[in-house]
Amino acid sequence: MIKTVLLIVLTGPWVVLNAAELYRYYNQQGVLVTTDTPPPDAATNDYEVVNESGRLLRIVSALDRDAELSRNQSKRDNYLLSSFSSVNEIQSLKERKVQLLMREIEQLENNLAALATRENKIYFDAANIELSGEVVPASVSQQLQLLEGARVELTDTLAQRREEHAALEKLYKGYISRFRLLKEDSN
Repeated sequence: MIKTVLLIVLTGPWVVLNAAELYRYYNQQGVLVTTDTPPPDAATNDYEVVNESGRLLRIVSALDRDAELSRNQSKRDNYLLSSFSSVNEIQSLKERKVQLLMREIEQLENNLAALATRENKIYFDAANIELSGEVVPASVSQQLQLLEGARVELTDTLAQRREEHAALEKLYKGYISRFRLLKEDSN
């Protein structure tokens, strides 16, 4: 009896933690909808989060989201005003970060070029082995597969760094614009 009660007490919280959250809202036709994805108009309308048995867990209000966005903007504004005294400082930081990222991109491009050169040499050597009438060792195929995997990984990393570069440019453009606006408001 004690073991059963202890088992129920110990597993009880885990069952609650694993319960799925569902979203309940009224659609545009006024029909009550319960689904496992947030409503399509969640940015503008309130909705409820319920558990699988329909028990209300919390209400998500559009006003709450607006207040959260406002708090986040306030934090960013404080960061800008406390970290920088001029647009030139923001620009300098951006240039340093871009320079570091561009070095990494250049290194990745160089690594890809070196990999391609190595791959071409292996293909050339394999072709010479075949032309001499010998069988190309299986290790050559394994080396080429490894190089292919490395090339895919490097290409993916390079694409990520290029995306980071574009995001960094956009972020600092926004910082500069917002900083100018904040400085205008304070004058």
